[in-house]
Amino acid sequence: MSSLKVNQIRSKLKNMFEPYLDLKDIAAHDSEREQKILSRCLAAFAIYLLSGGSEKEAAESVWDGVDDNGIDAAFFDPSEKRVIFVQSKWINKGSGEPEAKELSTFIKGVRDSIEQDSTNFHTRLQGRFSDIALRISTPGTSVELVVISTGASTLAKHGSAVVDDFITELNGDDPDAIASKTIIGLTEVYAGLANDLSQSNVEIDATILDWSYIPSPFPAYFGLIDGLSLKSWWIKHGKSLVSSNIRHSLGSTEVNNEIKNSAITAPQKFWYFNNGITLVATEAVKAPAGAASRSAGVFSFKGASIVNGAQTVSSLAKVSEDEQLGKVRVPIRIILLKDAPEGFGSEVTRTNNLQNRVEPRDFVAQDLEQKRIRQEMAIEGIDYQFVRSDDSTPTATACELVEVTTALACATGESSHAVQIKTGIGRFFADLKKPPYKTLFNPTTSGAKAFNATVLLREIERWIDKKKANTSKKSGAPWGY
Repeated sequence: MSSLKVNQIRSKLKNMFEPYLDLKDIAAHDSEREQKILSRCLAAFAIYLLSGGSEKEAAESVWDGVDDNGIDAAFFDPSEKRVIFVQSKWINKGSGEPEAKELSTFIKGVRDSIEQDSTNFHTRLQGRFSDIALRISTPGTSVELVVISTGASTLAKHGSAVVDDFITELNGDDPDAIASKTIIGLTEVYAGLANDLSQSNVEIDATILDWSYIPSPFPAYFGLIDGLSLKSWWIKHGKSLVSSNIRHSLGSTEVNNEIKNSAITAPQKFWYFNNGITLVATEAVKAPAGAASRSAGVFSFKGASIVNGAQTVSSLAKVSEDEQLGKVRVPIRIILLKDAPEGFGSEVTRTNNLQNRVEPRDFVAQDLEQKRIRQEMAIEGIDYQFVRSDDSTPTATACELVEVTTALACATGESSHAVQIKTGIGRFFADLKKPPYKTLFNPTTSGAKAFNATVLLREIERWIDKKKANTSKKSGAPWGY
């Protein structure tokens, strides 16, 4: 059966990617020409599946050839700020997996790329190598190692250790992991090809725990789903799973890293921390098994798309600890559109993403330092408004968070802080446990200091406004025009 599947996907992969592949280095009489082409098509498919790019873009990301240093494809996915490295292996019999020796070569190539050592890469790759090296050196970029084959969906013990050890080395003790792996076997390749990524015909199987059914006005199910199932969805369908969402995965953001960390360190608490996901589908088919019980229902959802919760699913897909993922429970709603009026699906998508956005600065409301500063100001008759509100009005006896943050940043004397205020004050609230936030708000920051800095800032701004008002526009540049 496995060899039959291999034969079935052969022609489709070639039709998709061969026209765009650079095959000049493979001689027409090469006895392994077909095998080499298929391996390159497979590498391109990995990029296509995971990035959501075009067939042409995926094919052009292939590095395979002489002196590729073990890397068969490399691609920068701007939507997730990640570099994807691929090793591919075409296995005719449909079983087995890449050998540890092959994986070691792949890891060496990735290591050289990260260390920006181009010595072992052919000159034909220098341009693309330089581009990938530039992406890797950019803060916030993550690395995903992908091993794809027409064999098993897992690696053998020694091969897995080669990859896992390298990922552990890259991530170190940093809770915000920058490296992850994805193993794609024949099962995932076959399923991925069965679903056209550009169409809304994704069909997913799911076991919904503690489920309930809402019959009207439009049918829907809700319940729980485990994290491992969500990971399998993402590996199998990639970005086609979120084709209807207003945003695809945003990559290694602070929130997404927190999702991954919660799944690893506190899987039993995940349900309490996460808002869950909303899925729309054209119809649902329920298996008769366990029909009398609501503890677990086996469903197949056709025309499925996640309209809210894409970050949850894509982040869980990057967690390598499958045992922990199996313990994760995520709230899920499935809304069926088959009998709904036209446009209802779009309305569901829009309204599910219209809730007032929770910004990083909103979490300041939980900071004990802020509460202390407010109390100290209150004793002096000053109203410090640090909780976001539409009625925050600075007066002679009142100030608010953004104004105080700006004043304290300028008062440090550090020009870098003033620049950060000007280019984006949100950076100060990105992590309330670290600088630059902690530089401004810490036990040494008294209420008096905060308000006095604010008063001084107001005086400086008034002085600048007065100077600008009395300055001709021709000489306005020095004053900020």
